Amino acid sequence: MEGKTKEKLLYVLERLKKTDEQHPVNTNELIAYLAEKGVTAERKSVARDVAALREAGYSIILCDELKRGYYMTDQLFEDYELKIIADAVSGAKFITYDDSVSIIDKLCEMASPTGEEIIKEHTFVDEKIKSKNKKVRFNIDRVITAIKTGKRITFQYFEFAPDGKMQLKRDGHTYEISPYYLCWDDDSYFLIGNSKSHDHLIHFHVEMMTNVEITRTPIRPRNEIEELRGSFSIGEYLRRSVNMYGGESVKLTLDCSEKIAKDVHREFGEDIRSIPIGENRFRTEVYAAEGEGLIRWLMQFSAEDLKVLGPDNIKEEIKERAKALVKLYE
Repeated sequence: MEGKTKEKLLYVLERLKKTDEQHPVNTNELIAYLAEKGVTAERKSVARDVAALREAGYSIILCDELKRGYYMTDQLFEDYELKIIADAVSGAKFITYDDSVSIIDKLCEMASPTGEEIIKEHTFVDEKIKSKNKKVRFNIDRVITAIKTGKRITFQYFEFAPDGKMQLKRDGHTYEISPYYLCWDDDSYFLIGNSKSHDHLIHFHVEMMTNVEITRTPIRPRNEIEELRGSFSIGEYLRRSVNMYGGESVKLTLDCSEKIAKDVHREFGEDIRSIPIGENRFRTEVYAAEGEGLIRWLMQFSAEDLKVLGPDNIKEEIKERAKALVKLYE
């Protein structure tokens, strides 16, 4: 009906958001779109709506060929930005297939007609790599709410049994955690917080959490947590603790070939200092969390590409594992 003035204005704006220079919309098309929404309109009233939106600050351009109509130039996201987000969603293994498709469909609604076509035709969601855990989105939502409201959360945590099946860790133990950060790193979402029984940070895979509940208990003050006192870098924590499975921080001295320079900088940061020590080689000192993750990372490279010069305990651990491998395959 003509009286639906506010609704009509919003529908006109909704339709204009799906335009660009190559895909304008004219007055007749706007009238037809409004009719689909159950709103009748005249040409003059549609023109007044467009003028009102312009006065409100929207960049709406009238085509040189008047019959082609109008298009908008101030969409919230550029098409290439939406494509990047869509690709990230499609490749994220912790998101279920159905959730991935739903999110990408919503991104398409914000794209131009050309962008929508590109996203739909060139964004592939591989169901085989996707998580089957439909509770992940609820876990993420509850962690965000707990961080926002400053409340502790409780949950149980899964682990893989020797037979490859999931089982509750520590016989179904309920963790009580003060949440401080929710971070996406290395294709996983991590909750970073503090357990009430310790004074340092601890992290959990969000997709491995279950029965997540928000309590009424406030989180521990940040100044009571060892790592959060003074300056704290979430990026540094992720590199040292999450990627390396946790443990005490140690200084590594590495002799590397230029072939793995990109891997070393990606793992320990772009600002590490590299000292040339010969043709196509460099030496560097980096800090990492000592533990299983660190040993596995170091041992993925050939002896020609990476040699650990220190500390001695890391060298000895690698040496013993190498001996065990030789013995296994003799």
